[in-house]
Order: sequence, then structure tokens, then C-alpha cells
Amino acid sequence: MGKKEAGGDNVINLAAAVCCVEKCGKKADKLNFCPEHYMWFKEGLISKKGVRPTDFDKKYQAYMMKKAA
Repeated sequence: MGKKEAGGDNVINLAAAVCCVEKCGKKADKLNFCPEHYMWFKEGLISKKGVRPTDFDKKYQAYMMKKAA
């Protein structure tokens, strides 16, 4: 039997387990986003890195109108 190296396959990276959007500490589910921010990403409200676009307010208003309907 060989030696097992420290830091093998059973190591979990905790930084990737948290949503990458600023001021969000929720557990990441898909693509490093929590479920709410993943929907925002799919609607174009945030980038893949979790950054808001310059026209965020306009997109957010449209998203909320679509969600309410």
C-alpha cells in the first residue's frame, strides 16, 4: 500500500462554497452563485464574476416586472 499525500481528493475549497456576489454570504449552488443570484445571472443582472453592469437599475426593474407578472 502506498502513502496518501496530504491535500488529496478529499479536500474541499471553502472559498468556492460561498456566493461570489458582493455582500452575499449564502452557500453557492451553481456557478458559484446562490439560487437567487444564479437567477440574476441568467437574466443578465450580474456578470459571471458577480459584478453588476452599468445599467443594473434598468435591468433590475425589468426583472421585477417580469417576475411579478
